Parts: sequence; C-alpha cells; structure tokens
Amino acid sequence: MDKKLISLLHRFGKVIFDEPMAKHTTYTTGGPADYFFIPKDPVCLGEVRDAATKEGLPFTVIGGGSNLLISDEGIHGVVVALSGEGESGIQIVGNDEHILYVDARVDKKAFLEFALRRSLCGMEFMAGLPGCIGGGIAMNAGTNMGWFSDILGRVRIIDKDGQVREQDMSDGMISYRGLKFDRGTIILGGYFRLRKAESSERPVRLVAEIIRDRENKHPLEYPSAGSVFKNPEGHASWKLINDAGLRGFQIGGAKISEKHTNFIINTGSATSSDIYRLIRHVQEEVEKKFGVHLEPEVRMLGEF
Repeated sequence: MDKKLISLLHRFGKVIFDEPMAKHTTYTTGGPADYFFIPKDPVCLGEVRDAATKEGLPFTVIGGGSNLLISDEGIHGVVVALSGEGESGIQIVGNDEHILYVDARVDKKAFLEFALRRSLCGMEFMAGLPGCIGGGIAMNAGTNMGWFSDILGRVRIIDKDGQVREQDMSDGMISYRGLKFDRGTIILGGYFRLRKAESSERPVRLVAEIIRDRENKHPLEYPSAGSVFKNPEGHASWKLINDAGLRGFQIGGAKISEKHTNFIINTGSATSSDIYRLIRHVQEEVEKKFGVHLEPEVRMLGEF
C-alpha cells in the first residue's frame, strides 16, 4: 500500500493490518481484511475511497456484521467498519422531539432504548434485530410489524462523486430487503420520524413482547446472520426449506436450525465455506423439489 494512503488512514482514524473478520461478524467466521479501517468521522470516506481507488485497491464498507458472510480467505483492500457508536450518535432535530437524526454507526438497540426513554413509538419492530442503523437503512430491515422505510424520511450520504449530501426518501427507492441508492453511495445516517406514544408503558411492553417472541422462535443461542433467504413471491422461505426435508441438515459446523429453518447457525466449528456450501445446497434442493429459486439476503464478501 502507498505510504500516502497509510498516512491518510492513520490521520482519519485507526487502521489494523490483517484483521480477522471473524471478530466483526455475527457468524464469527471469515478470514482477514488487508486493511481494516475505523474512521473517527465517516465524512472522510470519500477522500479515503478515492485514494484507495488510485492505488487499485478494493474499498468495502461494512456495518455491524449481522448480515455478512465473509470468505475464509478474507477481504482484499480497505475494509471500513461503520459500527460501535452509542447514543452519542443520536440527535433530536431542532425543536421537534419526534424527528431523530441517527448516525449509521449507532446500534439498533441503542436507538430503540433512546426512543423508548422519550416515550416515542414507531420503531418497536427493531426490537431484537442485531446490527447498526446504516446496515438497517441499506437493506430496509424490518419484520411483518414494520420496515425502516416506514419511519425513514431522509438519508445523509456520501455520493459516488465523494460529496456529502442529503437525499429525501421516495417511493421509488423502496424495495423488499433493500433501498435503492446509486452505486458507490455510502450511508452516513438517517432522519427518522417517530410518534409520541399514548402512554410510556405501551411501547416498552410491546418491545418486551417482541423480544420474547424472537427468543422463542429463533435460535439466538447460536451465531447466525438471521434469516438467510428472502421470501420468494407467494412463498415463505422457511416453509420451502422445511418441506424440502432440510430441517437440521448439516455441512461441517453449519446447520439449518431446527427451531427456524430460514436460519443457518454456526454450531461452534463452522467455517464460512461450510455456511456457503449449505446455502448452495438449500438452493439446489428447493429448486429441484419446488421449482423456486431462493435468493440469499445475506451479503457475501470475498472469494468463495
């Protein structure tokens, strides 16, 4: 790597060489990143990306690692981590306590707790969802109780030209398991429109119920990336996988959960290769039996 780029990374944040990505994903698998960069302020990322591009180095941005499968060989180039921010990354906008600006690095749990203390509601569907706000925006995270796009009014981004700007949400940006941004967009944060709850106890009670329900239905005692496959139109992925006879099927240390068949869990010894091969096996079996292609919602990085 060019000395100027290394100097730039040290000036704008912390850089770690050959950092194991297993430390930064909820699957707890994945090989090293060549240059793992934690920025002090993400507004520098346009300049960092330009410098990396000039050196011919790949540039990858990740969040909390909750929706990632990283190759056992790792990731080449510069990997930027936008995570680890607490409630200091949340601001009440102007005099309207219903609108909050939330930095992409803020954990969903921290955002939820911040809003609950102010008796706000509308964000309860995030209860128990892992990861950071930036990743939640990018994938339009949510459940049958709500989606990020329901409460997200505007996003702050670095565009493909490296400029920091804000972009209003529009219906054309919204899709299932994703928001449509121009290629090369880096999400810095979002403006969320919440509502004042009728009583402070109601959203707290609802969040507790949602978390209990997730604990009962999902294998949270094992490392995973949550739901692995998107639901094809007219189908539920978990049911297709179950009806294909794959409940509990295992390759190496990777196993289809017996509690929820759209979860692939790391039983303790899984490699990313195990998980990847199990994903492909599920796709092949479901397509062979039902003629339905399952599309992963898990983001895969590196060479498989």
